[in-house]
Amino acid sequence: MGVVARARPDPRRTGDGRPNFVLGPVPRTRQPVLDSLVGASRRFQVHALLEFDVTEARAQIFDAETRVSWTGFVVATIARAVALHPEVNARKAGNRILTFERVDIGATVERHAAGRTVLDVVTIRNADQKSCAEITEMLHEAKYGSGRSDRQSGLTEQLWRVPGSIRRTAFRLAGTRPRVAASFGPAVGVTSLGMFSSGWGWAIPLAPLAVVVTVGGVMDRPAVHEGRIAARPMLPLTLSFDHAVIDGAPAARIAATLRTFAETASAFENLGTGGGRVVPAGQRQSD
Repeated sequence: MGVVARARPDPRRTGDGRPNFVLGPVPRTRQPVLDSLVGASRRFQVHALLEFDVTEARAQIFDAETRVSWTGFVVATIARAVALHPEVNARKAGNRILTFERVDIGATVERHAAGRTVLDVVTIRNADQKSCAEITEMLHEAKYGSGRSDRQSGLTEQLWRVPGSIRRTAFRLAGTRPRVAASFGPAVGVTSLGMFSSGWGWAIPLAPLAVVVTVGGVMDRPAVHEGRIAARPMLPLTLSFDHAVIDGAPAARIAATLRTFAETASAFENLGTGGGRVVPAGQRQSD
């Protein structure tokens, strides 16, 4: 008896023979992210995994008269640490290092617009001088407010019609000019994954950020406290540094300052007055 060959079902098609997928163009709003990823691929990234005991911070957040989010607290804390270590608030511009005088922090927020989810970056200007509550409100407005328009027009619209390789080369060459490099936004960025998962989080560093802080979810973990093991709320952070700009010693110094500020909840000092710059214990600001 002969064997009758049967056609195998095509996994790409549904039962009625139609394709089981839909093709569409890459959205132009996605192009800046792709360009940033290509730029970051040429960098030498150094990562540091940190975990802070935020018992005091959790108590301050709970007792705050005005709502404070964990991300708002982290952004305020990082900004105060950057203010004390301005060497990390920098960017490479050709063969020179551009150091910013103002502490601005770029924070990513996910919002819904026109029936889809988009990623926005809100710039917190003078973040070291803002309170945790003020930063929390700015992040909330960026996430749930009207946000910026996704429609592109004029030169911006034409720019994304240029082939990617040519466009990225133009950006790279333009970035060698200090004034242009300074217009690319903050050198320090924060992305929070704690709202989506618990524990550690990883983010792919994007150009032209020199420092990227990825915020994980706060969880109770066993830790040594006053000589005994106890459950303590721990905040995991991943710090990513552009080694072309930041060496190991400055990275270690800001990590130590960040630990001090986070575990003492220093960003809550002067809450409601805009928040002044904070110094580690043992140091005093001049009058």
